[in-house]
Amino acid sequence: MHDNAPDKEDVEASGSRETRRSLRRRAPWLAGLLAGIAALAALILFITHAGDITTFARQAANAKAGPLFGAVAVQALPYLITAFVWFLFLRRTGTPLKFMSLVPLSFAKLFADQAIPSGGLSGAAFFLFALTQRGVPDKAAFRTFVFTTSAYFLAFLGAAIISLIALSLAENAPPALSASVSAFAGFFVLLTVLAGLAILYTAPMPAFLAGRRFAQKAAEFLGAAIADIRHMPHLFAKLALLLLASRVMDGLTVMLISDAIGAPVPLFTGFIAVATASIAATIGPVPMGLGTFEAGMIASLSVFGVSVEDALTITLIYRGLTLWLPLLPGFAILQREFLRRPAAMAEKTDPDQA
Repeated sequence: MHDNAPDKEDVEASGSRETRRSLRRRAPWLAGLLAGIAALAALILFITHAGDITTFARQAANAKAGPLFGAVAVQALPYLITAFVWFLFLRRTGTPLKFMSLVPLSFAKLFADQAIPSGGLSGAAFFLFALTQRGVPDKAAFRTFVFTTSAYFLAFLGAAIISLIALSLAENAPPALSASVSAFAGFFVLLTVLAGLAILYTAPMPAFLAGRRFAQKAAEFLGAAIADIRHMPHLFAKLALLLLASRVMDGLTVMLISDAIGAPVPLFTGFIAVATASIAATIGPVPMGLGTFEAGMIASLSVFGVSVEDALTITLIYRGLTLWLPLLPGFAILQREFLRRPAAMAEKTDPDQA
């Protein structure tokens, strides 16, 4: 009599193959993460070796509590602004949600974007999922994502151009920086022109996709989202300015951190440093911008006369407040959201309606 159950060897072999496939899928991300950690470690070791390794430890240990608490409070504002941007658009489209119910999503979206690098797709998927779980129709959720994300990129573009021009005009700017500024500015202008053309002119769908249902639905959703930008330019500009204000809050955070360690930095310098570091992190392939963000921020602060040791301390504290600290609540909120029942199902199973 033969047993139809799989042999132990077959089960182990199947598990081994699945493990190898899983590792192959994760290999590029793990390699990028390890490269980023190595680059950040090398950057820290180089700076502390070039200067005095005790400087960083002393500054961090003796940092004033008041300005640091102020920096933590200020860093909560960008999350509130992001949630408010979503709130304004949802209200305009006739699918309003409570403002406070959107605030946790800004933390969770950061976790999805940073901890699961996928070019922003992980954060987008989570955001769409979270809105539909709250009863927002698929089309309205997609319109919200496209509209607010486009406003975010416009704010990012404005901050990038301002910071690059300011860097090129600084007295201590290296000669090669002017060429870099021209290249980046040209690239950003090209993106803006292409985005403007996409908004103004709708290209016909390719023939090989015309008959496919998913393509028709995607085209319908995208067309509605582009029409929103075209027909609501004042709201679009208003949201972009709000998101640009959140960049100013990042600069204020840098200013408070620098005050805490006794190396004051002006608000505008902090704004430029964060914007430049964000460009470096966006261009670099390393997850979470490890190494690239820090290098860009330290270099920017140094151009404006901040010592390298002070710039390192400011940068590491800033990254702790803006990246590592929010990841903890972001992870918890993400887990809670995936366990959340859809609003429509909750209404159907409400015992009061039985």
